[in-house]
Amino acid sequence: MIYIRRNWDLVPNEVRDALAKVDAELEAISDEKERKAFIEKNCEAWSPLRKYLGSMSHEKCWYSEASERVSRYEVDHFRPHGRAKQASKTFAEGYCWLAFKRDNFRLAGQLCNRTNKEHSEETVGKGDWFPLVEPEKRATRQHRDTASESPVLLDPCDPEDPYKLWFNDDGNVVPDPDLDETTQNLVEQAIIQLGLRQTKLNKARASTLNKCRRALIQYKDVQKLPKGQRTERDIRNAEQARALLLAMASPSGEFAAAVRCFLIANGLKEFARRDELAHLAMQAEEV
Repeated sequence: MIYIRRNWDLVPNEVRDALAKVDAELEAISDEKERKAFIEKNCEAWSPLRKYLGSMSHEKCWYSEASERVSRYEVDHFRPHGRAKQASKTFAEGYCWLAFKRDNFRLAGQLCNRTNKEHSEETVGKGDWFPLVEPEKRATRQHRDTASESPVLLDPCDPEDPYKLWFNDDGNVVPDPDLDETTQNLVEQAIIQLGLRQTKLNKARASTLNKCRRALIQYKDVQKLPKGQRTERDIRNAEQARALLLAMASPSGEFAAAVRCFLIANGLKEFARRDELAHLAMQAEEV
């Protein structure tokens, strides 16, 4: 997972206007059952956003960074509009008023978005999960302010959340070991509920890291030589390896977060840039 900057300018006006229309119609409905029926009837309203959300993430799942390795992409509601699962058998009122709000949409591979055991011994996937650190502060339709909420799930649209993950050389994902124990436990919960630890995903990440490993060895073999002893072929090999590693660690690279962890662990932290955060620095300069 890396930070995703949402660029709504990519979405045509007619798509945004259609969403705004059904959102206004939903707002006018006061009866709970009628609201639920209306949302189900108009659930295709957010489907056109799928390809534009994909453009915002270089065609990767926002949670796993996989390119169609977690089944087909779906438009996920970060805060579920039906019901919100706090614990195994504990549910709260869902966020029905956010059913057609664009800021609540994320792009998710089906096996991250839906609960399943297809590539895991335990049930993984988001489904209705939306636990809060302090459940008593959950927003409701009557009191809609979500600013007081502290979600357990990691949000790719929050600049802090994606970097709480660490990826091992075997492709497995774990909480960043530098986090405090309480936060690590919460991140571990998020990993399971977002379906980030599945054998298919782990193998795919491991394959990407093997490619990264070969380029790293090629680069470091040249770096061991004094500059005056490097042949033209050595220089070319180093340039090719450097370019490949930088490309794999870029926001467009599949499993870029895992690649960055690998580079940091192997002494090339200067290649593990977080270019997706650059626009936040530009915003700060404008303030």
